[in-house]
Amino acid sequence: MKKQIAFILLLSLTAACNHKSQLEQDQEKMAKFKKDSGDLKDSIAALQTRIDKEQGVKKLKTVNVSVMDVTAQTFRHYVQVQASVYGQDNINVSPEMPGDVKNILVTEGDKVSKGQVLAILDDAVLQQNIQELQTSLELTKTLFEKQKSLWDQKIGTEVQYLSAKSNYESLQKRLSALQQQDDMSKIKSPIDGTVDAVNLKVGETVAPGMPCIQVVNIEQLKVKGNVDESFISDIHTGDSLKISFPDLHKDVLSTATYVSRAIDNVNRTFTVEVSLPQNADYHPNMIATMNIIDYTNRSAIVVPINVVQSDPTGSFVFVVDNAGGVMTARKQLVTLGKVYNGNAEILSGVKAGDKIITVGYDDLNNGDAIAL
Repeated sequence: MKKQIAFILLLSLTAACNHKSQLEQDQEKMAKFKKDSGDLKDSIAALQTRIDKEQGVKKLKTVNVSVMDVTAQTFRHYVQVQASVYGQDNINVSPEMPGDVKNILVTEGDKVSKGQVLAILDDAVLQQNIQELQTSLELTKTLFEKQKSLWDQKIGTEVQYLSAKSNYESLQKRLSALQQQDDMSKIKSPIDGTVDAVNLKVGETVAPGMPCIQVVNIEQLKVKGNVDESFISDIHTGDSLKISFPDLHKDVLSTATYVSRAIDNVNRTFTVEVSLPQNADYHPNMIATMNIIDYTNRSAIVVPINVVQSDPTGSFVFVVDNAGGVMTARKQLVTLGKVYNGNAEILSGVKAGDKIITVGYDDLNNGDAIAL
């Protein structure tokens, strides 16, 4: 019995010993695989480093950018001036004599011709005087004709004849003066045009010099602007310019028809005028912008002004360098010319054929690698 128990214990101990030996064997294999894997990674990294070194390739961090090709083009600089549309004939009509308005014959928008009566002042007193004078003139005329008939027949004296003649001619002149004065009671248009404003009412008292009715010849409109005196040597009659109408969203190319040579003592400006073609869209007093060309370069290097940066060394842009297949950004100092409408003229530093970085330049330093 004791022998059987001892045999069972021996078998159990042998089985336990065999199981422990298998676990240790697996652990040893795992450790070996890990060591082999690490050695392989180290070998790959070392081999890649040696290859890169032999080929002279240096890994660089690149910045994505966009570029523009520089070409020579025409660059124009404009002087911008606020202007307004005026009628070539834009007249405020006033009466020639004082009086009360009796009748208004026109309204805004009416077409009128030169000499047409626009309004009439109260002329009742004048008309009464004219009628009385006409009655006296008829009597004086009859007496003169009879005296002349007698004088032709050698009857009566020469003094009687001359006196009758003088009275008759004097009354004629007085009547003519009254009729002219009565004609002054009528407010007439001095030009052909359109009634733009009526600034009087029936019964209102008016006087010479008081603007009553505005008449405009809209078939002959012009744009007038005041330009700072610093440009007086740059702008001449016949210079090309562009008129912009912001309300119409329209531009008109034209030339300066008149450039004054006198400087205004108050605002230190001179006047530039441009004639407009006939167009129903143009109206007196309409706001416009006058763009006058004061500089032209027909072979200029032009870049967007926003790509031009500055530091203590001066103004610069980033251009593309391509060496050995690797593109880098190069800081290039430039000399600026005139700037207009978001574009800058480059006088030196950049030439036709260069590639200027236009997007992504904010994140660049000189020599940074780039990718398009």
